Amino acid sequence: MRASRSNPAGFVLAIAALSIVAGLSGGCASRTWNEGRTQQPESVQYTFANRLPRANAQDTFVVLAFSGGGTRSAAFSYGVLETLRDTPVTIGGVETDLLKEVDVITSVSGGSFTAAYYGLFGDRIFRDFESRFLKRDVQGELIATLLNPYNALNVLGSGYNRADLAAQWFDQNLFDGKTYRDMGRGELPFVIINASDLNTGSTFSFIQQQFDFLCSDLTNYPVGSAVMASSALPVVFGPISIRNFDTDCAQRRSSWVHDVLRTPDILSRNYQVAKALERYFDPKRMPVIRLVDGGVTDNLGVRGSIMSPIAHYGNVMEMKGAFTTEALSRVTRVLVVVANAQVYPEYGWSQSGTEPGIVPELLASFDAALNIMNTETISLAKEAFLRWAEHTNATRDNGKPPVEVTFVVLTFDGIRDVAERRYFNAIPTVSSLSGEQVDRVRGLARRLLTESPEFKTFKKSLK
Repeated sequence: MRASRSNPAGFVLAIAALSIVAGLSGGCASRTWNEGRTQQPESVQYTFANRLPRANAQDTFVVLAFSGGGTRSAAFSYGVLETLRDTPVTIGGVETDLLKEVDVITSVSGGSFTAAYYGLFGDRIFRDFESRFLKRDVQGELIATLLNPYNALNVLGSGYNRADLAAQWFDQNLFDGKTYRDMGRGELPFVIINASDLNTGSTFSFIQQQFDFLCSDLTNYPVGSAVMASSALPVVFGPISIRNFDTDCAQRRSSWVHDVLRTPDILSRNYQVAKALERYFDPKRMPVIRLVDGGVTDNLGVRGSIMSPIAHYGNVMEMKGAFTTEALSRVTRVLVVVANAQVYPEYGWSQSGTEPGIVPELLASFDAALNIMNTETISLAKEAFLRWAEHTNATRDNGKPPVEVTFVVLTFDGIRDVAERRYFNAIPTVSSLSGEQVDRVRGLARRLLTESPEFKTFKKSLK
């Protein structure tokens, strides 16, 4: 959730003012910490095995990826959900809508608000998400909360920061105090909220498989804190902190990480992920994990989560986390929809030929790195899914239909009209947009998805 490029001073300066006030004061509030491993049964843990929907079509696997981009990306993602809800399909003789066939949603930053809300409340999102988030002055309410004298006294650099306060606000005002015990219940999708780990420089996914390496349990962790971690822009917000427990849990003693590190391949993704995870194994050297905006490492959340070795116990080619051998044998169609709400703004200093200030220069530099990374991430993610399909087909028994992967990318670059594309690229990355902007972004998502040739091909394959 990044500050407005057109006028970054308002939100950033308000936060800076709070930091000065907090630095001169004392307080008593404390952050919400994750729990250590408990004796809870594995059946309640937040894993694919426990929370993937089982009543929808088992030969069709649908993955949605929601990018970062503040309320703009939340509205874009919401438009995708609306479109899928309004897309009737017949699979195996059963009439349904395509939204009910969604198995996994992976998200970053602004997209995490939509993903988490749907993962908790299902179709309720279409009744109150607009009023509770999309068309609410979230930015104004957050600033008022942060500048409240009582809250200012509680924001301390060592034990409680701006992100902690914002996380509590979202927990109370949007997510109704829900935890991961409540996420993905019934036939709702498995939602993967992604942040970035400043300690290791890698993607951090809020799934039990990731928490296993901290000897921690995700079950009772607040969803509001996870979403805030996913959208905590460095400097504007402090990091969300979680504990790395100093216990000798089974996940550290015996895991795929040790096998990978014994046969190092520095160009292998498994090896790079294992090296990052290995650093968690010595809690005395890394007692606390600091999490910031997921866009720092993967602004689409598709390569670092659903295709991560962490999610699949080191075996991405078999998708061991998401599928049993029997379930994998039934899949014939995979749809991946990437909702990328990244913008390519025209900067005022560039148009006027003036020298950019410090903040505009930093924002432009961040945009440049992010845009390049997004393009490459989409390419790598698509390649990874296609390689997985090839591997799966090569290992299938003769006579079984092959897996076909359809990869749909929705981006503002798909807008043909130059003036219209300029309008959408000028929508800032902030926590609050006008009602008109929200509606136009929702409508754009619907149009781009409906008109997508790949999406049309997928719908035909269902017939």
